[in-house]
Amino acid sequence: MTKIIESIEMCEKNRERQTKEVERLSLLLGRAPRFVIINASDDAGNARYVEGKNVEGAKTGLEMIIKKFEEDCTEKEILSLIHWCNTEKIPVIVQSPVYKHLDEKKLMNAIDYKVDADCFSKEWLGRLANNTNGTLGSATPKGVINILEYYDVNVEGKMALVVGRSNHVGKPMGTMLINKGATTIVANSKTSNLDELVRQSDIIVSCVGKMDLIKAKDIKKDAVVIGVGFTYVGRKQILDFSVEDVVADGKASLVSNRINCTGKATIDALIDNVIELYKMNTEI
Repeated sequence: MTKIIESIEMCEKNRERQTKEVERLSLLLGRAPRFVIINASDDAGNARYVEGKNVEGAKTGLEMIIKKFEEDCTEKEILSLIHWCNTEKIPVIVQSPVYKHLDEKKLMNAIDYKVDADCFSKEWLGRLANNTNGTLGSATPKGVINILEYYDVNVEGKMALVVGRSNHVGKPMGTMLINKGATTIVANSKTSNLDELVRQSDIIVSCVGKMDLIKAKDIKKDAVVIGVGFTYVGRKQILDFSVEDVVADGKASLVSNRINCTGKATIDALIDNVIELYKMNTEI
């Protein structure tokens, strides 16, 4: 029988710890720790993601600074804000995507790794590849690892399949699973024998955003299936696989919920990154 898993309970337990850590930081700093989110887009998805991060961050006691730039903004304006965050050691992220006239890579590269809450910088990705102690991880793959640990999924020695090759999700996800001892394959939506790889895998993390990419019939008995990538059909979020079909098929042991799983775990991991950056920068 396949169990649908979510991350609400995990995040609520983590928030208790996060709130205590933010309270301690506030006493030592003499003010609440700040977190800056830059939204240089009119994308509706961006607005939802930023609001979710704003709400959850505020619950822990972080001072959330949301900077919304209009379409006539310049890179210079955004870079000026990033420079201020770098100088003041305030954790910051640029919510992706950005307006088409802006160079998103340039903006993200301008963020000093010491305030890079998304952990997209080459310094953090390099440390992750080297499995360096104290490394902070990109929020989405870190959230997935937290989910696996919360549900006592032992990845060591297991065959893990990551579908997706982005620098911010797929690649670090694969690296994190390798660091945990999994035998890991990083595939993508164009992989010719994807169905065969699915049939061999004990853990599947799909990060593409393509409906019906993973077929329930191909999933191995007792496999764990986690959905990260999604697309919209009407107003409904659809993962790279049908949760309903996976449950009906019944072979998988665990499958992530379409609504309450990796998105919330991502925000939870992001808040942890902010707290850890403050500890690092203030030597607390």
